[in-house]
Amino acid sequence: MDVISRPKYADKVDSWIGKGQIIVLVGQRRVGKSFVLKDFIERHKTETDANIISIDKEKKSFDDIKTYNDLNRYIDQRFDSSKHNYILIDEVQDISEWERTVRSYRTEDNTDIIVTGSNSSMLSSDLGTIIGGRYEEIHIHSLNYREFLLFHNLEDNDSSLSLFLNYGGLPG
Repeated sequence: MDVISRPKYADKVDSWIGKGQIIVLVGQRRVGKSFVLKDFIERHKTETDANIISIDKEKKSFDDIKTYNDLNRYIDQRFDSSKHNYILIDEVQDISEWERTVRSYRTEDNTDIIVTGSNSSMLSSDLGTIIGGRYEEIHIHSLNYREFLLFHNLEDNDSSLSLFLNYGGLPG
C-alpha cells in the first residue's frame, strides 16, 4: 500500500526534530499513526547522516521485543553515534517498561524519538509522568474530506461526499 502524505502531521513532526523532545503520536486505532511514521521514513531516509531504527510491534518480526531490555538490545545493535539516529517505535505500549528505554535514548546527542500508541495510558494525562515530561504529543485524527478523496482516489463530487458522510474518515 502506498503511503499518502498528511502534510499537517508531517510538518508538526518535523517541527520538533532536533529539539530533544520525545514525539508521541496518539489517536484511536486505525487513524493512520503508522502511516505518519512510514511517511517520516520516506521523507528522511535519503539524508546522508540519517540512521533510521524502526520497530513495528504489529509485525511478527518484532515479536521478540517484549521488554525494555529487549528494546535496548535491538536499538544498541543498530545505533550509530556518528549519524543522526531516528528511533521510531510503532505501538510502543506493547513493550513492557518502554519508557525506560525512551528516556535513556532521549539524552543521546543527534537522536530523535517518535513513538505511537493507542491505549488509554498513551492517551492519558499521565504520559508526562511516564516518560519524564519532555515530550510533544501530536493527536492524529481520521482523514478529513480532502485526504479521504486522495486516499480513495476519488473526485470531489456528491457521490464522494455521500461516501465520506456514510463511512467517515477512517482509512482502513
